[in-house]
Amino acid sequence: MKVKITWIYIPSDLLPHDEKDDDKDMEVVADGILEEFEKGGEKEELTIDEKTLIPASILSSRIIEDLPSNLSYFLGRWGGKYFSGDVSGALGEIIVYAVLEEKFGVKFLDILPLREVKFMGMLTDTFIHIGKYEKLKKFVGDKEGKALLFVNIRSSVNFDKGTTRKNLMKDLTTSENLRYPDNYSLLSYVFGDGNVMMVVIKP
Repeated sequence: MKVKITWIYIPSDLLPHDEKDDDKDMEVVADGILEEFEKGGEKEELTIDEKTLIPASILSSRIIEDLPSNLSYFLGRWGGKYFSGDVSGALGEIIVYAVLEEKFGVKFLDILPLREVKFMGMLTDTFIHIGKYEKLKKFVGDKEGKALLFVNIRSSVNFDKGTTRKNLMKDLTTSENLRYPDNYSLLSYVFGDGNVMMVVIKP
């Protein structure tokens, strides 16, 4: 299975952290991220071993029957199938967890799924100890390897700029409350055409 990833990097200094900042400041950041995504950003095509999808699915918030077929539908290979938000969300989780395993060697046993409590608006979908994975450590530039990577995942069958913008603003706020000042965030947006937007926030 192939996914087309667009990597976008945001330094902490660009994000509002002061009491004087307001929602408009976060809107500017979200618009900048979407503009970069639409331009193309840093592209990478990643091939995921489909054997990893079954163990990845155990971590998702919903068990998906006939996972290979549903992923094929979702990624636009066959088209024409409607997915509920719960199902598309679970498929997005599976894809992102598989990307983390394929690209950085993150073990599924090290992923603690937090989606069930995420909806309180206080947590991301999971977090990862960066220092355990040399590839991840080098990728984000965490020299000491003591930091955490807070990972949030959203997905939709079709890319809608307005909806993604609204979600970005929410996710930036939630992840910044956890990440700031010394940790990292990875905000992931999976779309049904096989495109994945990965927003990396660095301290």
